[in-house]
Amino acid sequence: MSNYQKAIFNETTNTFNVTEFTITDWSNVQELKTSIKKALEKTSNDIDIVVSFGKKLWETLNPAIKPAQLKDFATLQGKNGYSMPATQTDLYFRIIGNDTALVLDQTIHIQEAVAKVAEVAISENGFIYKDHRDLTGFVDGSANPKEEKKYLAALIADGEIGAGGSYVFHQKWIHNLAKFNDLPQAVQEKIIGRTKPDSIELEGDDMPKDSHVSRTDAKHDGVAMKIWRRSFPYGNAKERGLFFISYACDPFRVDIQLDRMLGNTEDGVSDQIMNYSEAVTGGYSFAPSVEDLTTALQ
Repeated sequence: MSNYQKAIFNETTNTFNVTEFTITDWSNVQELKTSIKKALEKTSNDIDIVVSFGKKLWETLNPAIKPAQLKDFATLQGKNGYSMPATQTDLYFRIIGNDTALVLDQTIHIQEAVAKVAEVAISENGFIYKDHRDLTGFVDGSANPKEEKKYLAALIADGEIGAGGSYVFHQKWIHNLAKFNDLPQAVQEKIIGRTKPDSIELEGDDMPKDSHVSRTDAKHDGVAMKIWRRSFPYGNAKERGLFFISYACDPFRVDIQLDRMLGNTEDGVSDQIMNYSEAVTGGYSFAPSVEDLTTALQ
């Protein structure tokens, strides 16, 4: 798995941008390839980029390599009145660095490079909040797999189509922080499933079945459905939330977590967090290995 996009696992940065594009001109595949190659030219060596592709665009660029589970995201309706909308786009860039100006320079460069063939669907800037916390005040990503296990969770295995690539899921959440922050800390901890100061997972009877940890800590046939999270907080005076990003060896690992959050499982239990945060976007894409990306853009 040595040929993956290295920026997927970069944990040393503190400034982020995600920009998603919808292709507006499919008529000239070579122009699409040229535009994307130009977009990937770095404006600084002090930033990193992950590029990923919606199903239609990837199959247009590289029809010989079709990852078996690559799909568009479809709107999900929950049993208890919750929903997660699909806003599937075609081309995704995640730009990371430690200098806001350099991340912005690359973001602008990418937009200008693809302007003739694509338009911006969403562009969101983010940051590290305090000691890697969500804006709710809870540490984000505590359950991320460690060391070699993160590669097994995030990357398509050797021998499979698209090996070294990853199935990516983007989902923007808007928090109702006023509502959440009005709750006592002990109640907040029951909603999340962890202690707030030190992010210790609740145990036994202290862990509610409808906590966020309970709903997303999923197993299937005895296998933990681990994913590699690279989410970031965003916020301003108007809107605040979390831009959720995950990399997985199989999108089923994401699907099962979303279904459990929505209550679309046998127990019918939904995630309490959705009383305080709303998903407003959702899309799947494929982040190919460096080798498959090079082939696709030839």
